[in-house]
Amino acid sequence: MRNYARTRYYDGWTRPANERDPLEIKIRTSQRIEMGSTNRLKLGLFGANCSSGRAVTIVPERWYGSWPDCVKLAEMADRAGIEFMLPIGRWKGYGGETDYQGATWETVAWACGLLAKTKRLIVFGTVHAPLIAPLIAAKEFVTADYIGEGRFGLNLVCGWNEDEFEMFGATLRDHEARYEYAQE
Repeated sequence: MRNYARTRYYDGWTRPANERDPLEIKIRTSQRIEMGSTNRLKLGLFGANCSSGRAVTIVPERWYGSWPDCVKLAEMADRAGIEFMLPIGRWKGYGGETDYQGATWETVAWACGLLAKTKRLIVFGTVHAPLIAPLIAAKEFVTADYIGEGRFGLNLVCGWNEDEFEMFGATLRDHEARYEYAQE
């Protein structure tokens, strides 16, 4: 076995001898396609990274989306055989009495945290192509995939919420132009 502690690797890090180099982690293509199971129908949870999840309500038992709640849900889903968790790419809530989705986690960082806490669950990051620089996004995705040992999924979206685009100083292109940009 090599002594990684004396070797500087492609990513600038050195490693102790007992730690595997991330490039040595092998995930078969079939495992990625199967999303961790051979079930033909994949089951997942959507929107747990946002307060209220997908329910516009003020009931006391609504989903608050705190970090401990997200971890508990991910661990339960992992044990139950749920294949994935898919976050909503939201940057701004809707305000009002419910402040629907007013508190959200950035999706790639959220995915990294949940991937580190689970064993087989696929966790997606949802990224708005027009809002994130491609080089930064690529590095984030590779990092997330290393943390999850091949269990990171990417949900690339083009956006629709003009208020969110304004927050970034970006112009919301028309529908066709957004998808042409994302395809590029």
